[in-house]
Amino acid sequence: MKRICLLFLVVLALSCGKDAGQYMEEGNAYLRRGDMANAVAMFEKAVEADPSNHEAHNSLGAVLSAIGDFERALGHFQTAVAINDRFVEGHYNLGRAYAELGAFDDALLELGKAISLDSTYALAYLSAGDIFAFRKMNEQAADAYHGAIRFDPNLIQAYLRLSSVYVTMGEYDMAIDLLMRAGEKRPGDPEILSMAGRAAIMKRDFPAAVGFLTEAVVADSTDLLLRNDLATALMLAGRESEAVSQWREILAQNPGPDLARMATENLRRAESDTTR
Repeated sequence: MKRICLLFLVVLALSCGKDAGQYMEEGNAYLRRGDMANAVAMFEKAVEADPSNHEAHNSLGAVLSAIGDFERALGHFQTAVAINDRFVEGHYNLGRAYAELGAFDDALLELGKAISLDSTYALAYLSAGDIFAFRKMNEQAADAYHGAIRFDPNLIQAYLRLSSVYVTMGEYDMAIDLLMRAGEKRPGDPEILSMAGRAAIMKRDFPAAVGFLTEAVVADSTDLLLRNDLATALMLAGRESEAVSQWREILAQNPGPDLARMATENLRRAESDTTR
């Protein structure tokens, strides 16, 4: 009789344990607090509680990816899509993990599966574009980034990366146009303005470059590289005295050795030009 009671108590204790959903809720709570270690622990318990739960595997893989453990993450994403091959997010995350590990063909295959399941999945187009751009497959990268913008017009990264592709292709007007569109969605953003300024320098439209870079410096006067770009644009626009002032201000801020060397050399040349 004692054995029967003991067995009953063990079964009762097991039946009162948490299920995968509860562990996932706790994992998400830890994630919101930025406690990655405990988030991993909770999602691991969710997977142990229900090994056939594709969302638990995906969540664990996502947290492992966030802490840079892509090898372990890859296995959980693979399990997630093996359990549910129509799991769009799982294919996307698996593609991202493959990309982080340098397996670009596998990455494109998984991202393609995500897009085939959801043709509006903007992030999948963005990630595919990144791979094509890394491989210098500019036309394919441009097509992918255009897809990302088409299905998420507020995805700023797609505008910036597509503009970089167009700069690489020598399509400066198209690059600047994209950056202007991005700037409408994020007014005064120094990164967008600086990219537009550099594209304008490459286009040899120096007055436009000065305009963009002046706005960028106003938005972030602490970025000495931005100030150096502005000084360069001023010099190219024939505004040598203003360029000299910018380089002097940069050197007064005690920049790092590389920028100090560059600014000193540029200042020497600019001062030489202004005294002719």
